[in-house]
Amino acid sequence: VEAAGARGGSRRGAASKAGLDEEEPTYATGDLSGYKVFHLQEPYELSTGGVLPELKIAYETWGELNANRDNAILLQCGMSASSHACSHAGNPAKGWWEDFIGPGKPLDTRIFFVICTNNLGGCYGSSGPSSIDPRDGRRYGSRFPRFEVYDQVAAQFRLLDYLGINRLHACVGSSLGGMQSVCAAARFPERVGKFVSISACAKSFPGSMAFRHAQRTAIMQDPAWNNGDYYDSNLPANGLRLARELGTITYR
Repeated sequence: VEAAGARGGSRRGAASKAGLDEEEPTYATGDLSGYKVFHLQEPYELSTGGVLPELKIAYETWGELNANRDNAILLQCGMSASSHACSHAGNPAKGWWEDFIGPGKPLDTRIFFVICTNNLGGCYGSSGPSSIDPRDGRRYGSRFPRFEVYDQVAAQFRLLDYLGINRLHACVGSSLGGMQSVCAAARFPERVGKFVSISACAKSFPGSMAFRHAQRTAIMQDPAWNNGDYYDSNLPANGLRLARELGTITYR
C-alpha cells in the first residue's frame, strides 16, 4: 500500500463536444492538484461479488491528528464532488465546503483532523469507470463492476486503516454522503462516535427509485452513451442534461 501526491484535471467543454450551446459544468474546484492517493495493490472484492485488481482512493486532509488518533472527522461527499472540500497548502483553490472547514468553523481544524475522499466510482483520483484497468491499459468503462453505498464506505474505512485511525470522532455527509454517514454508523458502530446526515435518507422510497430509473434511462438512450464506453469520444451530455433536469424536480 502506498500514498503519493497526485495531479488530475476535470473534463471541460463536454457539452460543446456533443453539439450543445453550453459548456458542461465543471464539478470540481481548482485544478485538482494536491490530493493524495491510498493505493491498495491487491485485488479488492466488492459486496456485489465483483473484484477490482487494485483500489485507489483519492483523499485530502485538514488539521492535525492528535496523539490519541481520536479527533478525526470523515467528511463524506455527494455523488459528483472531488476530495477538494477546502483549500490547503497543496491546492489553494476554494473547495466545495470552504465555509465550513477551518479554524473556528463548524469542522474546526484547531480541534479536528478532517478527511475527505473522492468516492469509489468517482472520476477525481479514485477507482472508477474512467480509471485505467492495469490489466490491459484501457479505461474500465462498462467493465467497472457494480457496487453499493456500503462498498464506498468500506473503501473509506480501508483508508482509515492505512492512516492508523481506529475510531472516528464523527462521520459528516450530505446527499449521497449523508447516506454514507448512516451506513458507516450502522456497519461500523464500534468505529464511529457520532454521525451527521444532511439531506439524506436511510433507504430510498419507490417514487425516488422511479425518478432515478428515468434519469439513468435518459443517459443510456443518448447515442453517445455507447453502452458506457464513451471515454474516447463524446460524452452523453444531452442525456446527462435531461437527467439533471429530472433530478432537479425531485429537490423541490
